[in-house]
Amino acid sequence: MLYSPAMSTKISLAMARLDDAAAMAEFLSVIPNGEDLGKILREKNAVSSRAYDDETRTARFVASDGQVVKCFTVSAITIDQAEMIAAACVDTFAWDENGFREAVAEALGPTLDSIE
Repeated sequence: MLYSPAMSTKISLAMARLDDAAAMAEFLSVIPNGEDLGKILREKNAVSSRAYDDETRTARFVASDGQVVKCFTVSAITIDQAEMIAAACVDTFAWDENGFREAVAEALGPTLDSIE
């Protein structure tokens, strides 16, 4: 029997222009502590951060170039896997969803484990 933790792993991308108040409100509404992130993004500087939620086993990788902000969300991973992804994503902002997915696959390597 094979078990794959990646089977339930989901990767999504959300993005918004910093000068679009409605899009930013929607973007920030789904991010824990989104109001704090909003304060940082209002400075319109290039920013990159990540966060991991133990309870939901979800990692968020946020990057902004000062005009647009992106948030890649990866669910059903461990904190160690989140750290491996972070190490592989030096310039998160430059990535699209497919590029990020490839980086995640590369960072996590083979995900099938044999259970006996």
